[in-house]
Amino acid sequence: MADRFLFQPLRFGARDEATRGGLHNGLAVTEDADRHLRDKILAVLFTAPGERVNSPRFGVGLGREVFEPMSDLELAAIEFRVSQGLRRDIGDEVIVHSIDIGRPTGEGELRLEIRYERRSDRRPRNLEIVL
Repeated sequence: MADRFLFQPLRFGARDEATRGGLHNGLAVTEDADRHLRDKILAVLFTAPGERVNSPRFGVGLGREVFEPMSDLELAAIEFRVSQGLRRDIGDEVIVHSIDIGRPTGEGELRLEIRYERRSDRRPRNLEIVL
């Protein structure tokens, strides 16, 4: 039987056939390990520190950066926080090779590209987010 992972964020009673999702005791689960790791990375990026009760240091809080002015110093600070947050919160599952932050052509946008690999299979992966 294939490994099953809980959806991140946690869902109750949701079925997602496109990602081989299903239900297990009423909780939404998936057999797609890449999707599960991607969801965990997104949870770290968009959870604000202090948001989780028993893990006050968990998360990076990228959502609060949406309305901040973006200078080179601010971009470097975001890159540092992302690097530290991923290493601290899911570093036992993922190896981050690079984090690139820049401004795409659209005004008021921020592009974040993370190159990483899962520790178990060492296959390179890429995640790109535009805020």
